[in-house]
Amino acid sequence: MEGLRYARWAGNFLGILLIGIAIKNFSSGSMDTFTVIQSVYYILYGCLLNVRLTNLPNSLWNKVFAALVALSVLFVFLMIATVMFAYMAAADRGERLGVPGFEGTLIFLALMQVPVALFQRKPDMLD
Repeated sequence: MEGLRYARWAGNFLGILLIGIAIKNFSSGSMDTFTVIQSVYYILYGCLLNVRLTNLPNSLWNKVFAALVALSVLFVFLMIATVMFAYMAAADRGERLGVPGFEGTLIFLALMQVPVALFQRKPDMLD
């Protein structure tokens, strides 16, 4: 159970980080459509990651957990699109980007939150 708590803290950190990135994007000024969509999504997903799922009643927990699953999967696709757009922009400038380590770490932390939320709510499934 202690490992689940640490993984949940990582999810809370990810949520705060995403909200901070979105705020930085909004305060930077001119943004294209993709950055606006990405920033709004970061705020929505960041807020969901900071909800205490263990305290919710069963009927509400099922809905919030389904939203967590859906938003986590969509987050992966958003990160893939972000990396693809960055690679295309770099190619237009004649540059090459390295391995997308930051985005990969964000994807790992996001996908980790789904089983963590499930096992915190139903610890008997760990055995």
